[in-house]
Formats: sequence, structure tokens, C-alpha cells
Amino acid sequence: MVEQPDHTPEEGHRSHARRLYGFRLWLARGIYFVIFSLILVFFVIGFPGFLNYFNQGGIGAAVSQGTDGRLILNVQPTGDTDILGVRKGDVLLAVNGVPVTSPAQANKLFAGKIGDPVTIEVQTGNAAPRQYSLAYAGGILNLIEQLHLSLQFLAVYYAVFTCLLALGVILASPLVFFRRSRDWLVILVAFSMIAFASSFLAPVGFGASKLNMGFMNSLIYILGMSSMAIVFFIFPSGHFEPRWTRWVAIALFVLALLDILNMLTIGSGELDFYLWVIFFALGTFAQIYRYRRVATPAERQQTKQVVFGVVACYSLVVIIDLVLALSFSRMVYAQFVLLSLLLRPWSTLPVLVLDLSFVFAIYRYRLWDTDLYINRTLVFSLVSLFLVVVWAVITYVINSTSQEYFGQQAVVLSVLLSSLSVATIYQPVRKWVEKWFNAHFYKDRIDYSEALIELQPEMWNFLTPTDLGHTLVTIIPALLQSTSGALFIQEGKTLKLTEVHNMHPSEASKFLFTEETFKKLESASIVNLPEGEPFAMLVPLTVSRFKVNDLIGVLAIGPRTQGRGYSRDHLNDLSSLGGNAGMALHMLKLNEKKRIKEISTVTTG
Repeated sequence: MVEQPDHTPEEGHRSHARRLYGFRLWLARGIYFVIFSLILVFFVIGFPGFLNYFNQGGIGAAVSQGTDGRLILNVQPTGDTDILGVRKGDVLLAVNGVPVTSPAQANKLFAGKIGDPVTIEVQTGNAAPRQYSLAYAGGILNLIEQLHLSLQFLAVYYAVFTCLLALGVILASPLVFFRRSRDWLVILVAFSMIAFASSFLAPVGFGASKLNMGFMNSLIYILGMSSMAIVFFIFPSGHFEPRWTRWVAIALFVLALLDILNMLTIGSGELDFYLWVIFFALGTFAQIYRYRRVATPAERQQTKQVVFGVVACYSLVVIIDLVLALSFSRMVYAQFVLLSLLLRPWSTLPVLVLDLSFVFAIYRYRLWDTDLYINRTLVFSLVSLFLVVVWAVITYVINSTSQEYFGQQAVVLSVLLSSLSVATIYQPVRKWVEKWFNAHFYKDRIDYSEALIELQPEMWNFLTPTDLGHTLVTIIPALLQSTSGALFIQEGKTLKLTEVHNMHPSEASKFLFTEETFKKLESASIVNLPEGEPFAMLVPLTVSRFKVNDLIGVLAIGPRTQGRGYSRDHLNDLSSLGGNAGMALHMLKLNEKKRIKEISTVTTG
């Protein structure tokens, strides 16, 4: 099949207008290569330390300094120290015989090579000091043995999946950059992808610390977050939409500077998190606004893919965090730590999905079949998020109201009833969300049974095959925004042209049905045609007889306007149309033969 051109003339003009030349081009390229090289160096240098960190274990406790200057133990429930009998609030005196004087010193001694012995000395109130001997991550080692696993297996698993996902994130950026390295918007996208991802690549942080360049790593992260938010405001045209988002972008840089100060002084993770959630929410809104108001068809494809990436990214983050949050109170400490270790390599996956959405948006934005997967993923994500909220609310309400009557059984009852409620409303909610989503973002999805009343059985007594044929070749191309249409009716073993729309009959009649094409049509399969042909696709009109299809005719449809393509959903809809229209034509032909026979009988009589 002949490939479509890389862009339409209008898109090519916009891309040409974004080109950089001379000093600006080399400055933009230079900044990108410097940042990319720094992150790569940080990653390579920090990777051994990152792997070594995996071999470090703790004892299920942390230390804070009390008002009287003593070191207070905070013991994890069901952790190693808790199981041995250490109590929350005990005072820590020494670790491995070394007196401790500060929380930093104690917490450092609380970490060591997994399996190595450690002894702590604690005191409860004014009682005599007690000593406890245990091993670093002893509970996890016992759990691994019970599961018939090994520490080496976990280390290999951790290293392999961390490397694979990190490699995908690192390579996605140059893939975008080298696609159009003169386009300033593409350079900005590539820069934001790698800089934004740097904070999610743990080896990068280890490498920056080893080189005493933690400030540079924080600066790259802030620049990446800021540029990624701006990309959401201007992608894919390079213009701010809505226009007021340019003022948001200015505020973004001011707040980014404040966030750098926050990270270097206060270190508040909550401030950083909420700040960027707000900006990315505004960026997603800007993409949806652009899609609804100003985007061209090709830009809408790119917007869909980017919004898909954002939704998928945040959905994965929510799923991972939700699994950990629900598991924390339901597992013993060793089980929870092991689950965290198994999930930690996948924390990079959301960023990889977001980066790949930009790769597809820039490389394959005219790949119309991706609509199907984007549609299904967005609908499933929205439905899942809604049902999770409903489940949590119902569980909380039932548990709170029935605790007095059922005691411990209230938890089981609330979970059971909320799960049944969610299962009951799943289908109606999914259908409603899908209908709303298609109405707002996939307006070219067509229900032909509603659009064409001529296909209804009650109308067959008032129509002729010619009437239905004229409707098919005029209404269907109009609904699909196609350039032309034609109808071929099978007579014997040949297909005869009977109706045309927006093209000369001589041009349509020149089309030749090859033997291979004819076989596909007889099997009720839609045939896609290469460029250069008068039509883009052939829709078989068939009547099903058990496992055999009788070919009644063929609806030939021209290419869509403005360079758009046909998605998988279009093909599915047209395939259903082919069966309905084939049956309608077949019945109309029978009715016409019956009328002719009746007229002939009356005339001869």
C-alpha cells in the first residue's frame, strides 16, 4: 500500500515557519545535547551505586529526636524490631555497640547489607537497657525463602526491568529530536521529555550525588517540568491556546524558581506535587480546548495521542499508588516491602507511556487506526477511576454505619456490598461514558441504523433498489466526509456500476475488480485500496446464509477530505452497514420482482 505523504501543504507550511537557522539553531541543539549528555553521564555513573543500594536493608525502624534531646524509636508495625519486642517510643542508646548521638547517625547505622547481623540497645523509660540482635532485612529474607525465591533473582529482576524501562525513556527523546531537529517545537518536546524524566530515573540521582551535582540535577528537573507544561499549552501548532495560557506560562517560570528554593531549603514534596498537578491539569485542559476549537484534523490526531498519554500516565501512577496504599494496612511489613521492591522498577513506566505518546504524535500522527486504542483506553480509564471512587465511598459509608451492629464483620460486609454495587453499575456507566466521549471527541462515529431510516424493514414496501442505492452513494460519503461514492450491483458474475456521486461515471467505470479483490468482497471483508485509485475502500453489501455470504453489491467510497484517513472504528461501522444494506437491497429486489410479477399477471389476465 502506498504511504500517505508526511504532511499536507498546510501542515508543511506551519512546520517550515517553526524552523530555526544559524545561531539560534545551533544554540537550541547545543542546549539539548548538553542536557541529554549530562543525564546520560549521571545515569551511567550512578547505576553501580543504584544496584548497590538494592543490596541494602533496614530493620523496620526510624529515629527522631525528642524534646529532651534523646533519640526516640519509631517502629514499623509487624517489622523486624516490632516482632522482637521493641516498642514505639523506646529510646535508642547504641547500634552495634556504637553510641548514637543524632538521628542522622542512627538512621545511617540502621541500613546495611542485607543479611548482615546488627545489634541495637534500647531503653523503655527508666528501665534497664535491653539489647536485641537481628539481621538487616531479616523478615524479607525469610519471606523470600518461603516463596522459594532468591535475593539474586530479585536483584536481576530489579536491574533488568529498571534498565529496559530507563532505556526506553532515554531513547524516546532523541527519536523525537532527530525526526525534525530544525523545528524549535520538536526540539522543545525532545528536551522536555528527557529533562522531565530525569527525576524518575533513580540512577540519575545517584550519579548526580556522586559528582556533587545535586543542584544541577534539581535544576534539570525543574526545567523539564516547566517545559513539559508549556508543551501542553502549545503542542502541536506552536501557539498558545487559549491565549491566556501564555500568562500561566510566565507564572510557571516564577513558581519554578520558587520550587527550586523549596527543594534546596524546605524540601516540601507536597508543595512540588500540588504545584505541578495544577499546571498539568491546565495543560490537559488546553489540549482539549485546542481539540474542540482550533485544531486541524491532523492536529486533532496528535492531540488525541498526547491526551491519551497523559491519561494513561496518571492512570498508571494512580494504580501503582493505590496498590501500595491498600496493601500497607493489609500486609505485614516484610510483605509490603517486598511488594514495593517488585513495583519500584515500574515507576518509570508512566513516564515512558507519556514519552511514547509524543513519539507517535510526531512520527505517526496520520495513523488513524490508533483512534480505536486511544478511545478504548480513555473510556476504560475514566470508567475505572469513577468506579474506584464509588467503591471507596460505598465501602466507607457501609462500614461506618454498620460497625456498631456487625463489629469486625462490617468490613467484609461493606466490601461485598460495594463490589456488588460496582459490578451492577459497570455496564450502564461504561455505555454512558463511551457515548459522552464519542459525542465530544469522536463525532465522526456513526450509527448507520439511526442515520438511514431506509434500512428499516418497515420502509422496504415504499422504496425501490434505485432509491436505496441513491441514498447509499450520497448519504454515506457525506456522513464520512468523503470526496465521492459509487455503487456496484452484482449481475451474474460481474459488478455493474449503477450510481455515482461527486465523480464522473466514466472514471468510476474504469475501476477493475481483480480476482483477489472479488474473493475478499465475497468473504464480506472490506478492501482498502492504495492511493492513485479512484476509491479509498470497497464495502461489500452481503446477505448472510448461515456460514456463506451472498454478495449483493459493493459500495465504493472515496478518500476523506483534508487528508484524513479511516480508522478501525470506521471499518467496523461500515462492515455492519454492509450487512444491513445488503439485506435491504436483497429484500427490495424481491419486492420489485413480486410487483413486476403481479403487474404482469394483471395485464395478462
